[in-house]
Amino acid sequence: MPISFCRKGGRKLELLFVLNVHFIFNAQDLNKTGKEITMHSKRIGLIVLIAVGVALLIGIPKWKIAAQEKASKIAQGTSKVTLPVSVNNIKPNELGGIMILEYHLIGEPEAEWRRAPENFRKDLQMLYDQGYYPVPLEDLVSGNLKVPAGKTPFVITFDDSSQGQFRFLKQGNQLLVDPNCALGIMESLKKQHPDFPLTATFYVLPEIPHGLRLFGQEEFMKQKLEYLAAHGYEIGNHTYWHQNLGKTDDIGVQKQIALCVKEVQSYVPGYRVHSLALPLGVHAKNRILEQDGSYQGFQYHNDSILLVGSGPAISPFSRAFDPYKLERIQAGDTAWGPKSYVSYYAKNPSQKFISDGDPTTVSVPKNLADKVRNISRNKYKIKIVE
Repeated sequence: MPISFCRKGGRKLELLFVLNVHFIFNAQDLNKTGKEITMHSKRIGLIVLIAVGVALLIGIPKWKIAAQEKASKIAQGTSKVTLPVSVNNIKPNELGGIMILEYHLIGEPEAEWRRAPENFRKDLQMLYDQGYYPVPLEDLVSGNLKVPAGKTPFVITFDDSSQGQFRFLKQGNQLLVDPNCALGIMESLKKQHPDFPLTATFYVLPEIPHGLRLFGQEEFMKQKLEYLAAHGYEIGNHTYWHQNLGKTDDIGVQKQIALCVKEVQSYVPGYRVHSLALPLGVHAKNRILEQDGSYQGFQYHNDSILLVGSGPAISPFSRAFDPYKLERIQAGDTAWGPKSYVSYYAKNPSQKFISDGDPTTVSVPKNLADKVRNISRNKYKIKIVE
């Protein structure tokens, strides 16, 4: 059971233990299309159990352990999954889980923290084919979910502002979005599928070397941020230089968050940065400073805080919803990646958010009626689904 190392922290790349759990499949169970997989759940569960035990001994991050535990449950509950699945005649459930996808590098070759452009394109096409609907993170947090009936909302996020996420190509005097960067792929699919309004939140690093400073092409930093703001994408806070907030004091936390906002606003005056993705998924010792604070007179406020892992986010209409502890799903071909959750939800549709198509109502199964948060009861009409 191999262990890989890939942690990022501070101004430089550091190392982080990441345990890779390798699931075992029977090649004879694969059909010719490669879409149907029979998973040996008992063996998977045993492997994950061993992995979690080792993780506890060597100090692997809690989000990764949680991801492995959730992957085990998904595997054990999914004996055979065939895609696609129809969403017709499925009852709405607006208390179900919502995937917030987390991407890092976009480029070749495919790796744990890097998604190949073609695989990113396949991720999005899969979500479209399976009845998922992209929404801005801001709308998820506010509960302003304008999602067609029968569709399941999802959110796309990118960490670290690398060039593969957003690259410009020069053509004469024009700047064109590279069709093979993440933004170019999303723009292309939006044209191909007008009923699939792709958007994303980009969590940027304004002061970091090695090609991660505001998407790498420093001569185009202003144009890129202006483009995102003008085209309906969100710019999020990933701190000034990817500081582990748990390893700095209160002043350091406020400095890191405030300077990121200040830098973004220097390029896009008046732009409101209102979401923070925690570097390494580590909270500050004083968590209230993640939400509000100031540095040298410059104030900031965040409506949401995103973690590194390790599963679907809770519905904003649920009593359990906490916008300052939003979980994400790391993109990749893993047991806790998007495809695994899409497969799980295909077999267990009652576990995912399914829209009723009316943004003024919240439809919930009768057995979950008491789980609706009070603020939602006051703001929306609650519909009970028998």
